[in-house]
Amino acid sequence: MVSFVLATPPSALFPHRHPHHSLETRAFILSNNTLTGNLTAVDPTTRQAIPQGPATDGSGNGFDVPAIIWMVFSLVVGFPLALFGIRGWRLTTGFGIGLAAAVASWASFINTTGVTGIPDIFLILVVLGFFITGTIFGCFEIGRIAGMVCLGMMGGMSLGVRITLLREGLIFGVGEDGNGAGYILSWAMIAVLGVLGGLWITLAKFQRSGMLFACAATGTFLVALGIDLSVNKQSGMSRGLIFLFDRNKSHIVDVITKSYHPSIQTQVILGISLGLMYVRFLSLIINN
Repeated sequence: MVSFVLATPPSALFPHRHPHHSLETRAFILSNNTLTGNLTAVDPTTRQAIPQGPATDGSGNGFDVPAIIWMVFSLVVGFPLALFGIRGWRLTTGFGIGLAAAVASWASFINTTGVTGIPDIFLILVVLGFFITGTIFGCFEIGRIAGMVCLGMMGGMSLGVRITLLREGLIFGVGEDGNGAGYILSWAMIAVLGVLGGLWITLAKFQRSGMLFACAATGTFLVALGIDLSVNKQSGMSRGLIFLFDRNKSHIVDVITKSYHPSIQTQVILGISLGLMYVRFLSLIINN
């Protein structure tokens, strides 16, 4: 976990200890530049400012091609999951692995790229490549169980992410540094719900209900994301996901200064999607 310090010069952090030793576990330090007043990321070893780039993370701008691809992807995958549930069995399990691979690859890339980053369209194509590969694997019998468990985890995590994004600066509040107890608690909740979603699938007696919940939760999340992208573009859920996932030292100034400020529209979309998730889950239980 990355540690942050605001408005504190590196030399003042541990005045009685060797600076390199005392800061060796820190990836960077955030401080206010005394000349410009702007937030600066400083390398704790070299004491040099870390070059910064924008945290677009493949989200695009406005309604450009990357943004439209994300919008279409969210709706095309989300609607079948929410509407048909386990009726599209092979495709459903395929989506489970595909979505898990897409999320993992996206999070890995945005947190490891340098200041120059990679073009949004290229990042999207890479993530879609992981999604398609995972989906194909999950459509075969060999990937069926893994696909079910992955979808269960995605369902649980999608619930946790929506709860986390309901409030400005995340549900528990992460403070001015974007980290700390609130940030850790948010991720702890998401992780616990993800694990519970996966475990639900592994219990043979409750496997069917677990799959129905996973379909309803994941599907309504993706539909909500697609709708929010069309309404709020990159300032809504998209920005919230960046603020939640991205702690790249080359993006951190952009992430912290812009933070996450959901509009009423985004909060309403999130709230409605949570309600629809519950309603859809009950309807799938009744009709399947």
